[in-house]
Amino acid sequence: MRSLRFLLFLTLLGCASGPVPPEGALERERFKNVLLEAQLIEARTNHELIVEHQGQVPTEGYYDELFKEQGTTREQFTLTFDWYADHPALLKEVYEEIITELGRRKDAGAQ
Repeated sequence: MRSLRFLLFLTLLGCASGPVPPEGALERERFKNVLLEAQLIEARTNHELIVEHQGQVPTEGYYDELFKEQGTTREQFTLTFDWYADHPALLKEVYEEIITELGRRKDAGAQ
């Protein structure tokens, strides 16, 4: 009986911690910040292409600058994004926080 309780305890302990990102992945908060800025780059690129009718948009340069400012690499970001894509519930949580933050920024800019 004691070993059954111990096994149950270990099972619950393992479930409580959730999935762990791979070695070299960005920690969650840092990933969220980089992903938020990446969403802003996508919005900027779309604006420049559609509204301003620019033929060439230096999207890669924008991303290079982002990764440099955030102290990360494209490879780390891709590794982390791919891991979160394999865990959609966790990625959804990150995106919900990003949407909230973008709303806050919009509200602060409107004042």
